[in-house]
Parts: sequence; C-alpha cells; structure tokens
Amino acid sequence: MRSRSTAVLSLIAASGLLLAGCASSGGSPAAAPEKTKPAVTVVDSSLSDPAAVGERVGADGKQLEVWSGIVPDEAAAGALGDPEAGTQWVTANVAQWVSDKGLTGADIAPVLRSTADDSFEGVAVPQQNVDVEMKPDTSYTYVWSYAVPDALVDPSTLVICVGAGDEGCSVLTK
Repeated sequence: MRSRSTAVLSLIAASGLLLAGCASSGGSPAAAPEKTKPAVTVVDSSLSDPAAVGERVGADGKQLEVWSGIVPDEAAAGALGDPEAGTQWVTANVAQWVSDKGLTGADIAPVLRSTADDSFEGVAVPQQNVDVEMKPDTSYTYVWSYAVPDALVDPSTLVICVGAGDEGCSVLTK
C-alpha cells in the first residue's frame, strides 16, 4: 500500500514540475494561438474520372464528399411523392462546404450525371431545408434526390458533380 502511495505522489510531483515548466514564459506574455484551417485534400476528379465515395471533390469554391447513395431509392417517395412516370428516385447523402459567404444549400445543389449518357443532368431535390446561409469552411450534410430515367438507373454509371461542369465529380455508390 505504501509503495502505491509513493508512486502516486511521485507521479503528481512530476506532473507539477512539467506544468510549471510549461507555464513559465520567461517574463514575456504568452502568444495567442493562431487559427489554422485543417489540412484538406481535394481530389482531382471529372465526369470521366470521378473520385471514390468518401473523397472530397470540388470546383469554384464549392466542395462535396459523398457519404452514400441509394440507387434506386423507393423510400424517397415517402418524403417527395412519386417520381414522374418513367423515372425513379436516386438519393445521395453528402457533406458540402463553401469558401464564399452568402451561399445557401440551394445555391450549391450538386448535379447528378451519367457516364452512359453525357447529356443527362439530374436536378437536385432536397429532402430538408436548404435555405439556410452556409458559413464558409463549415461542413453541412444534405440529402439530395434526383428523378432519373429508368434506363439510366445504374449505380455503376451515376456520378454526382459539384456543378454542371466536368470537374468536382464523385461516384455515387461504392
């Protein structure tokens, strides 16, 4: 019992010395900590060479990271109603960031594209409020659904992109 008490007291004394050494500043005031942005890797990607699920992609100050996709998503009809005849709902769960102030989720809605038909551009339909102004460099989670023609509902060919361009694209499913 005595050796445990001695060990605990020795540990407390050593911790006190370490803390005292860290607290001394040699008479000069302590410097305020600098705010730094975390290191972020944005993967180069395109419609023809999309990033994998879980990788961050971006273009024009907008970024996204696909968490998961549901192809087709029959449950989306519960929140959005039935899709138009000849289409099916496809859903993407994503984290999104912006670098500029004054943008809302509706402003940065990603576009769903198909490598099987490069003329297809799916319009995002939100499953939540997207009118909230986003703060730069802050992660926001969105659930976007898309009405996709039956012939294009193929998980291996669907790609979600930051915008209508050919950069900042990610596969929708693993």
